[in-house]
Amino acid sequence: MTRALADLPTPLDIDAITRAATTAVDEAEQIRRDAERESPPDSGSGDAGGGPGICAAGTEGFGAVATGTATAGERLRCMFGVDTVYGVAGRANASDHPKGKALDFMADRATGEKLAEYARQNMDELGISYVIYRQRIDTGSGWEMQEDRGGVTANHMDHVHISFD
Repeated sequence: MTRALADLPTPLDIDAITRAATTAVDEAEQIRRDAERESPPDSGSGDAGGGPGICAAGTEGFGAVATGTATAGERLRCMFGVDTVYGVAGRANASDHPKGKALDFMADRATGEKLAEYARQNMDELGISYVIYRQRIDTGSGWEMQEDRGGVTANHMDHVHISFD
């Protein structure tokens, strides 16, 4: 008795199954990361759900900033999952960076919008004097447009600048 090839079961494609499983895990991880960024934890305790106590990045890149700047900056970095933050640095124009009272949070647009809005809503609590993002500045009275400084970074399109008291 010989069986026709059409009657034989189709062999399993283990590579295809593995790729599908890996893709599903990657997608689930991305959804989890996106959900954490979209819903920053309540800031009441400072370490609940991603506050400074469990932030892997800590104050890396901040330099010798003021204590209040470091504390608020670490909290914001952790809440919004920002990997790259720059602190103390020389600038050609007037800036709070050399004084250790400013941080630049390098972020994609969605994260930057949420971070800037949170910072604006919590200026007093976080000791923020002003926020600059996407060529706008808020000193506590709402967004005001700034002059064109000639580039993406100079116009704060790729990062949120926060200056502290």
